[in-house]
Amino acid sequence: MANRRGHLGMIIHTLIVAGSFPVVAAITPGIDSTVLTFWRFLSATLVFSFMLLFLKEARRRPKLRDLGRYAVVGGSYGFFFILMFEALKSTTPINTSTIYTTVPLMTALLGGLLGEPVRRLQLGVLGLSMAAAVWVIFRGDWERMATLELSRGDMLFFLGTLNLAVHVLALKKLQRNESKVRFTFYSLLTATLALLVATLVKTGFPAFPNASVWLGLAYLAVLSTAVTFWIIQFAAVRLGPNRVVAYTFLTPSVVAGMEWAMGSTDIGWAVLPGIALTLIAVCFLQMSAVSGENPSR
Repeated sequence: MANRRGHLGMIIHTLIVAGSFPVVAAITPGIDSTVLTFWRFLSATLVFSFMLLFLKEARRRPKLRDLGRYAVVGGSYGFFFILMFEALKSTTPINTSTIYTTVPLMTALLGGLLGEPVRRLQLGVLGLSMAAAVWVIFRGDWERMATLELSRGDMLFFLGTLNLAVHVLALKKLQRNESKVRFTFYSLLTATLALLVATLVKTGFPAFPNASVWLGLAYLAVLSTAVTFWIIQFAAVRLGPNRVVAYTFLTPSVVAGMEWAMGSTDIGWAVLPGIALTLIAVCFLQMSAVSGENPSR
């Protein structure tokens, strides 16, 4: 039963994350990416400040030496969103959601460089997902694959996913004896203050977003940050982190379905093999022989 609740939670998580790509694409036009990231982080910081009030740690202030840890975690996450917002001005939600599936492979490879154990079979399945990402990005066009025709947005988001991989590793390596809510709050707060300074230097005092942008930011702050945060905490205990990460590969298929349902894109038959590969990768990563985990039941 615990296993099934964990999988159900990750399906909800996937739907929320997939929805964030078209939401970001809708609110980015005409707004500076650094400014938009500032408002997004300010919103998330306020949400986590409310959550922190219900913890005993709320009154314990961070020490000066902790600021470096928070800066690495918050900064890598902030750069990811700046690049994501900028990328979606010149690429599509389907492309970015597909590139997003490379995060587990990047994280595993960077972790290996830092001494983390790496399973060859797991790397093979992650490589399969990478192949699926390439297939979808190039729409199954062999000529485009041979000439590596990537848009500026695709390249920017590849850099963004590298920052996200650094963020994932930093979360694991830099958290000390403190709750995840407190650690996340101060990481977000540090990044928000840095983004405010960057915004003031770049554009002056940030203009207040309009109502439609605030709706998108509310989705990102409440659902895509706070709700997914709790789902990950719930599911990781029941499924194990590698099985949780596997759900990343479902994101492009869900985004493609959303885009098709809204009539904003036409899914060509050539893309379907790439989507099928991502589904196969998810199934493989649920196996103990691949993930190396035995989830609680």
